[in-house]
Amino acid sequence: FWDVHTETPLHTCKGHSHWILFLAWSHDGKRVASGCKNSQIRIWEADSGKQLCVLSGHRKWITWLSWQPMHKDGECRYLASGSKDGDIRVWDTISARILRVLSGHLQNVTCVRWGGEGLLYTASQDRTIKVWSAEDGKLCRTLQGHGHWVNTMALNTDYVIRTGAFDPAKSNVSPSGDGKYTL
Repeated sequence: FWDVHTETPLHTCKGHSHWILFLAWSHDGKRVASGCKNSQIRIWEADSGKQLCVLSGHRKWITWLSWQPMHKDGECRYLASGSKDGDIRVWDTISARILRVLSGHLQNVTCVRWGGEGLLYTASQDRTIKVWSAEDGKLCRTLQGHGHWVNTMALNTDYVIRTGAFDPAKSNVSPSGDGKYTL
């Protein structure tokens, strides 16, 4: 972890024995998930760099990590992972358990996104996008017709999250002196 103001390292996290291929910050900014080429996911405490847990279960390397949106999971507890093995796994990062395995893609999973309304979207080199129920893992629909791999997707969950009850026109935001802001 780096301090971008001083351009110096804050923490060095040690644990992976192979290349790290994907990183994802939890929406509350307290944890970071990292996925590597030896199929492991590690969860790190952002403030200290301390490793919190190791998630194992994929048979091939990790291709994508996605935290459940904060308006659905205020604890930032649930993480979905995609892998070269073609599976998607939904994890409870507090208990370090697999909650469910979503199978159905015929090739590498290239992108995993949580929707804002309880759906999980996955893309693959099999040229499909699959839509799953995040609650029970059931396949809702398969979107076909792409001429080549589907490498990434964009959803509007970020927009949904940032249009909460906070009204910047009525706020009292002030710098605290340490580079942070208080409301």
